[in-house]
Amino acid sequence: MISHCLNMKSSKLLNLIRILSVITAVILVSVFICIAASRSKVPWGDKLLKKITVKPHIIVIITDDMGWNDVSFHGSNQIPTPNIDALAYNGAILKNHYVLPVCTPSRTAFFTGRYPIRDGMYGYPLRAGEARGIPLNTTLLPEHLHRLGYSTHMVGKWHLGYQSDEYTPARRGFDTFYGYYNGYITYFNYTITERGQTGYDMHRDDAQEIKVDWSHTNEYATDVFTDEAIKIIDKHDRSQPLYLHISHLAPHASDAEETLETRDFAEVNRTFAYIRDLQRRKYAGMMTALDESVGRVVAALSQNNMLENSIVLFMADNGAQTVGFLENHGSNYPLRGLKFTLFEGGVHGAACIFSPLIKQKAQVIDDLFHMTDWLPTLYSAAGGKTADLGVIDGVNQWPTISRGKFGRRNSLLVNIDEENLEAAIFGQYKLLKGAGRLYNGYYGDNVDDNDPSAPAYDVDAVISSPASQAIADTTGIIMTPKKILQLRSNSMIVCKSFNKYANCSSRCLFDLRVDPCETTDISEQHPEMVQTLEHYIDSYRGVMKEQSKNPVDPSSYPGNFDGVWMPWLNNHDHQLLSY
Repeated sequence: MISHCLNMKSSKLLNLIRILSVITAVILVSVFICIAASRSKVPWGDKLLKKITVKPHIIVIITDDMGWNDVSFHGSNQIPTPNIDALAYNGAILKNHYVLPVCTPSRTAFFTGRYPIRDGMYGYPLRAGEARGIPLNTTLLPEHLHRLGYSTHMVGKWHLGYQSDEYTPARRGFDTFYGYYNGYITYFNYTITERGQTGYDMHRDDAQEIKVDWSHTNEYATDVFTDEAIKIIDKHDRSQPLYLHISHLAPHASDAEETLETRDFAEVNRTFAYIRDLQRRKYAGMMTALDESVGRVVAALSQNNMLENSIVLFMADNGAQTVGFLENHGSNYPLRGLKFTLFEGGVHGAACIFSPLIKQKAQVIDDLFHMTDWLPTLYSAAGGKTADLGVIDGVNQWPTISRGKFGRRNSLLVNIDEENLEAAIFGQYKLLKGAGRLYNGYYGDNVDDNDPSAPAYDVDAVISSPASQAIADTTGIIMTPKKILQLRSNSMIVCKSFNKYANCSSRCLFDLRVDPCETTDISEQHPEMVQTLEHYIDSYRGVMKEQSKNPVDPSSYPGNFDGVWMPWLNNHDHQLLSY
């Protein structure tokens, strides 16, 4: 009995000692965290919390009609883009990133993770007043991220349907939307004209209200969207993950009298006097404002202690519209073709991604990527299970980007549409059918850097750019000039000289590894590969949803809504006053 009592007392004493030990340990850890936090720009406790619980912030920056050769990290010296370059060199340059040839299909692929043929969103882009949009039963990326606890915000271009409120971005998963519904607007007045109907298109929406915003008229759109993005970053509660989607107007041409609108033409003339083509000079000014925007956004993330746990994706939606309708004088050189075509100049898009979460930084990734890949990739990076995404065509490339697990995609469908323009890629081979004779040449070679008037590449400008400084403050790593030039060289596409090129009016097979500029048709030498790719294309015809092809609806005209493009297939009382 005495022994039993002694054992009970000993047990209680041991339990008390354990409890006191735990309390002491907690106190010591807390003291350590406080001391470390006092010596660190970013609270060490916050870093510990992030490693345990916090999902990464996701910032996506999409440009409109930007050419392959309009970012200087691809080798051109004509238009310096130091902030974009800094993002690329410190992260991963995606050398083989494929998009759709025009706006609406490309953005559909991004938000759905599906080829646009599954949702009837292929072919020509949406016109103002056309009652077509991504089907409401198709779940979009912001909706998926909402389920994971993300705060979701969109700034800039939508272009995926707005015939009724339910199709607008603030009803498709975004908490807020500030921007325009249609394919483009003028840079200062925010209008677009369709069928002779000119209307204003700048909105500030949330899940409860659709409002028209008049407060920034006569301010340059690139700056307006950048300011809005920074306000969202500054106000964000860092305990919640952020998905910020910045869809720029630049460098798309507008339908203003001067279709290429710059912030300050006199300044552009001084800065880019060496560019002899006046329209190309204006385009350089538009790209400079875009590059400055990237620098400001990255700096804002750093200043708010968010960059260390962010993924920043920068990319083009399709190739540049060098010539033709609403030509912007962008350059896809040395690639063949341009926007609207299935040649590389239309569908081989510039892209890079930065994140401190990437294990192997400062790299050029040669693997195939496609616009559909971003939904599963970003969802996986956010901690989601891709098996929950339903039927998608995208491949989760987060292991490729973050851990170097290469070879996850070896084929992709470039396009099928109502014009019988078809293309697909398998390995190094690309089959192209029905290209026609329109815009099948090479455009934008005026940026040839053999021109002695072009400046030398300024590595110091990249290192001292706001984006580079912000990244260095966050990671503690400063890129060396040698490494920058090595990455730049590796990211360039170099083509053999040629005097003629394949017609491709019916079909062409190209070996993109040895012929990235699509000069030589090898279909007769490789009939088995032609057959393989034809079967691959045919395998998708069964999931191709018929396009609605709705005409522009006169009831959508701005004259019915006090001069504003608005959702028109409902009778909700929208606010048309300044927000």
